[in-house]
This record gives sequence, structure tokens and C-alpha cells, in this order.
Amino acid sequence: MLGDPDVPQRDGARLRAAWADALGTAPSALEGTGITRVERADLDAVIVLELGAATVVAAPPSAKAPLAALPAWALRDADAIAAALPGSRAIGTAHLLFAGARPAHPQHRVVEAVSLDIASVGAAVPEDEWDEAGVQAMERRWAVRDERDDTAAAVAGYQHWHGTIAHLGVATAPAQRGRGYGRSAATRAVCAAIDAGLVAQWRCRVGNEASLRLAERLGFTRLGTQTAVALG
Repeated sequence: MLGDPDVPQRDGARLRAAWADALGTAPSALEGTGITRVERADLDAVIVLELGAATVVAAPPSAKAPLAALPAWALRDADAIAAALPGSRAIGTAHLLFAGARPAHPQHRVVEAVSLDIASVGAAVPEDEWDEAGVQAMERRWAVRDERDDTAAAVAGYQHWHGTIAHLGVATAPAQRGRGYGRSAATRAVCAAIDAGLVAQWRCRVGNEASLRLAERLGFTRLGTQTAVALG
């Protein structure tokens, strides 16, 4: 919930403002309970955000009637939404987590990532994991390199998002996992984001337990979910 003691009140207000801006509604829609529906003719997807006790459903006008017929529980289920919209494709549901404080100092030496670091880890990580991490497109990136051969073991970064949010991503080469490299790289990214005055946001798909555990070890708190369905 946005009243969680691990998330300062000021950060909660900034989170609401950023997500409201992204979805095209007022921050007040995320302050209480219930469902707010937003018609967006520019969208080619259905986006359902749960933040605290509030839910916002953003979709084009063509999806209004099918979505209105769904029970509230189905709005948290990408497959249920897709079944109500012929020709659509379920993208999935992701946990949304936020950090209210800097995590502990990284265990390993972390350096600014260069293109070779990103390419090396990207080539080793399964494509779906790499896409979910999104590090290749982020504006600030760091790497932890294997001390034995100086190759990148893990990379992490953040993207400045809707004014006040730093959206985090991390990826570790499969052969290097279990050594804390990903945690060290992510720690550096989170600290840099918070030091820059941003609210650190972590998003991982439901079922990605490794990413969820890492976020929680770094001090992130689960505050909601984002469900997405691509329209035909």
C-alpha cells in the first residue's frame, strides 16, 4: 500500500503523479479505492494498474464495453482480458516495487558500463530475460566484471521515467549467477537513482521469482501490479 512505512509520503505522492501522467488521469484516481476507467484513443493496448487499493484501467474506446462486462478480479488477469477482446494478445502481469532508502554498499567493484559490457551480458542472457531487464535502452548503466578475465558478469541501470521515477533493470550472465554480481550492480543503480532525487521503481513479471527476491533483498516494497494486453 502507498501508506507503507517503507515508502515515504513524499515518494508516494510522486509515484501517484508519475503513473497518473503515464495513464492519462489525475493523481487523485490513485489515492483511494475503486476502479477508474480512462479512455485513450491513442492506445493499442489495455493497461491495468493496481497501486495500493486503487485500480486504473486505460484502454481505447473500442475496448470499453468488453472491459466493463468483466468482474473486478478479471482485470488483474491478462488472459481473462485477452479472452474478452478477440484478436488481442496477453502480455502479462508484473509486480511493481519501490525503494524508500538506499541499499547497503555493493559487495563487488562496480564500474560505469561500456557498450562491450552490455553486449557481452546481452549475448549470454536468454532473450526474454534480456527484454524484461531492458538494460540496453537505459540512460545510466553500470557493470560488475569477473576479476579473472575482466568480462562483464552483470549489468544494471535505470531509465528516467515520467519526471520523477527511475525504472531499474538488471541482468546477470547465466554462468555468473549465485555470486552476488547482479545484486552489486543493481545496488549501484538504485543508489545512483535515489541520490539523483528519483524514486526507484522495480518491475518484474509475475513468476520471475529470482528478480522478485533480488528486489526484496535490495529493500524494495511491493505496492501493486501492472497488467497489459496488446490489441489486434
